[in-house]
Amino acid sequence: MRPLRQQFQSFNRSWSGRQFSTVAILIGINVGVFIFQWIIGFYAPDLVSEYLALSGEGVRRGFEWQFVTYMFLHGGFLHLAFNMFTLYFAGREVEVIAGRKHMLGIYFAGGLLGGVAQILLSNPEMHLVGASAGVFAVLIAFTTIYPEMELTLLLFFVIPVRLKAKYLALGLVAVSFLFLGTGAWDGVGHIAHLGGCLAGWLYARQLGFGRPLRLPQFFYRKRERLERIQRMTPEEYISKEIDPILDKISRDGIHSLTRAERKILEKGREKIELKTSRR
Repeated sequence: MRPLRQQFQSFNRSWSGRQFSTVAILIGINVGVFIFQWIIGFYAPDLVSEYLALSGEGVRRGFEWQFVTYMFLHGGFLHLAFNMFTLYFAGREVEVIAGRKHMLGIYFAGGLLGGVAQILLSNPEMHLVGASAGVFAVLIAFTTIYPEMELTLLLFFVIPVRLKAKYLALGLVAVSFLFLGTGAWDGVGHIAHLGGCLAGWLYARQLGFGRPLRLPQFFYRKRERLERIQRMTPEEYISKEIDPILDKISRDGIHSLTRAERKILEKGREKIELKTSRR
């Protein structure tokens, strides 16, 4: 499943129609929560960090809701603006192709996986806030759906750089690993970002975009082969499966058989015994 050529449109799609898009709703919730966060900071400054931001201490105290609430909080206006711009930029394109339900699924899958990864693999005492993991998931899903789309980005907000979407994805992952390895921006959840990237990539691949995943392909081919073998008559099984193995035995000896070939012989014996018992 790949998008048609006419679906590669410029980023000027308006949010028309009677219903708000999922992206518009998510942006509205994030902005509303930021206003609440700003107001509540005057009266109870520790409320957000202790009960709503994601931290190992909070999880140990049973505040499991933090895995959801943290992804709607932000550390400042610029943090919010960057995330919401990126969500608007990539999310509306993902929603058109994947649909409202999957757009929401990608966002929350990224936020949840990113939060879990941050707690398990990084400093558990860090108070994590931000929609970045969910937004990165949406952005990586976008680059997986449109890998060859050419984008123009402003490097340092000044220098225009033109590159394909798939290279943007590689760059984001590489920069996150670089910051993680060097300790740069120590207060940023780089592992959460990488977890979000992984979730967005896996989700988009599961929807059929990009090359099929090898593991699901392996299990699909294995199940398809088993079903095909079960439909075979003993005569068909002997002709198509057993005879080539017997030829190999006569040519190279029985010790040359692989484990899979020995199982085929065993399966053939069972089919013959079953046919004999039915007579």
